[in-house]
Amino acid sequence: MSGYSHLGSDERDQIAQLKSEGLSQKSIAEAIGRAPSTISRELRRNSQDSGSYRPSYADGSYLFRRQRPARLEQDARLWTYVTDRLIEGWTPEQIAERLKRGIERGLQAISFETIYAWIYSKARKADKLWRYLPRRRATRRPMKRRWAKDRITDKTHISQRSEAANARAEAGHWE
Repeated sequence: MSGYSHLGSDERDQIAQLKSEGLSQKSIAEAIGRAPSTISRELRRNSQDSGSYRPSYADGSYLFRRQRPARLEQDARLWTYVTDRLIEGWTPEQIAERLKRGIERGLQAISFETIYAWIYSKARKADKLWRYLPRRRATRRPMKRRWAKDRITDKTHISQRSEAANARAEAGHWE
């Protein structure tokens, strides 16, 4: 199974049908091509108090959980602090580090990724907070992997090094 995807409505219908037939969680997982832990989690989170599983109820529960507000939107003081620092020209990395060190008393620490996600969220697009970032881009670009490209040409594997290098008898062969 490559990657991860959320359960869809059709899969929830299948789970409900197979569960009503009395199949085990492992059998249900094999039937729909999912991990048994996925089925277990789905049934634990979305079953009703009576123990029954209804796909429409499960869809509604899933959507309700997805609508939880961002950590910055839950705490007005934190929201104000982050917004003020962005306007002053601070980067999300600087803000997150200051919060992590506990310099600002009473404010919960968040990561710089949380700040970036909040800035680029649909709810914040109208605020145009991205204008206060150093790059000032309206959409976030994926980070380039600098370490992915091998820049050393004609390199020799460590197993093929000379005896002088193994003995470390010459200057320059010390690691």
